[in-house]
Amino acid sequence: MAPSEIHHTPNMSRNRRMKSQDEKYARELACDYIYYNKLGKEAYKSKTNAAATLRRIGREVETRHEMVLKNMCDKLDIRTSTAENTFRTVADEIFVSGINWGRIVVLYCFAAEVAVFCSQHEIDIVEDVVTWLSEYVSERTLAEWIKKSGGWEAFCEQFKDVHGETEKFWWNSIFYTTIGLGTIAAMLYVKS
Repeated sequence: MAPSEIHHTPNMSRNRRMKSQDEKYARELACDYIYYNKLGKEAYKSKTNAAATLRRIGREVETRHEMVLKNMCDKLDIRTSTAENTFRTVADEIFVSGINWGRIVVLYCFAAEVAVFCSQHEIDIVEDVVTWLSEYVSERTLAEWIKKSGGWEAFCEQFKDVHGETEKFWWNSIFYTTIGLGTIAAMLYVKS
């Protein structure tokens, strides 16, 4: 899947229209993962199974690939007016060879790492990162894939009991995605 197939009109939140259920749920998961899970803000904790599963799998990804994720944030110039475009470029690259649940988890991990970086460096765009993530996940291509794949309930089922060959498959998939992210970070660093 080409990045152009995933990338859609940015700044959806600036349009005055009602949000779909997909958008609301994507935002709930983004708030839970970033504000509650990463920044410790209890008020944002979601009680859904999807949020709990995303936190659990996301922590595994972050533990296994901490240096790649941190290295990416160190190299991104998130203070510029092109921060949203940079975020979308990286998000598009995550899905350049297709969509799967592992890559969606990596997207949440990447966004959370950016938000933590911003918070630690007193860059006041954490809410923007939450918005970029929730909009990206609820855009047509990803939202359609999530629906066709059984929705977030299927995500929970997929990662309910990950052992043996299934576990090896998912971690290899996520490993290759994070290697690609490291390459993206290097490219972004060279461009700046």
